[in-house]
Amino acid sequence: GNANVWKIFTDLFDYFPLTALVESEIFCLHGGLSPSVETLDNIRNFDRVQEVPHEGPMCDLLWSDPDDRCGWGISPRGAGYTFGQNISEQFNHTNNLKLIARAHQLVMEGYNWAHVNFFFQIHNFQDLRFLC
Repeated sequence: GNANVWKIFTDLFDYFPLTALVESEIFCLHGGLSPSVETLDNIRNFDRVQEVPHEGPMCDLLWSDPDDRCGWGISPRGAGYTFGQNISEQFNHTNNLKLIARAHQLVMEGYNWAHVNFFFQIHNFQDLRFLC
């Protein structure tokens, strides 16, 4: 193994987008929402060409999780937040979205719905269940 190759790839990750928008209606991200991000324009204004900080909105988009409780909560992960259906509904309404899709957590069935069809979780690596 060459450490230079590893460094090149980790530097490359600093240029990857944090989120995607499909057909202007489906917001895709790894983790979840952030209390610091109300609109998609907030995300467009990020200085993305950097390593993701250990806290703040970029970190939140990678680590936050939907929750059954209303509002924002402290994440048990130690990074990001938990957020309730009311947060998902408001974000979708504000940004004219139909759906938020994420892929952060293992879903044994391959996918599931959260927040009454406002939030969709998908995980397509079927053999990962054998690694747990």
